[in-house]
Amino acid sequence: MKRANAISGIFLCVFSIVMLGMVIPTQINAGPSGMMSPRLVPNMMMIGILLLSLPLVIRGLRKTPEYDAQDTASPISRAEMLALLRISGVFAASIALYELFGALVGASSLVILALLVLGERRPLVIVALTVVLLTGLWALFYKVLGTAIL
Repeated sequence: MKRANAISGIFLCVFSIVMLGMVIPTQINAGPSGMMSPRLVPNMMMIGILLLSLPLVIRGLRKTPEYDAQDTASPISRAEMLALLRISGVFAASIALYELFGALVGASSLVILALLVLGERRPLVIVALTVVLLTGLWALFYKVLGTAIL
């Protein structure tokens, strides 16, 4: 586990440094003067990732005198991998339905299938949550903000 933490921490450090030094400055314009820069939020996120990955690297590379039995065991169980595959399948199916039939079918399928995969079995809760979420988003964008979703 410590080795995996060190490797993932190093990867995240390198990733955030590359994003801060090369990708964000070349791909995001500075913006007009007198306005908050569009680079601000991406830079803040990359700095956050960099600062949070440093302790991961330090803890992963630090030597401990005792043998840790967790280092040999896989940190991810089979059940967790299957859950990841299921929810990834839900997102893939929802994206495909969105492309084929539009936003309403794609969004409805995302909410309904995600609830089913996560274990919700009460039909009233599934239907009510789907209707409330989609109606709420429609009201927010079209009525409150006055813009189209797409």
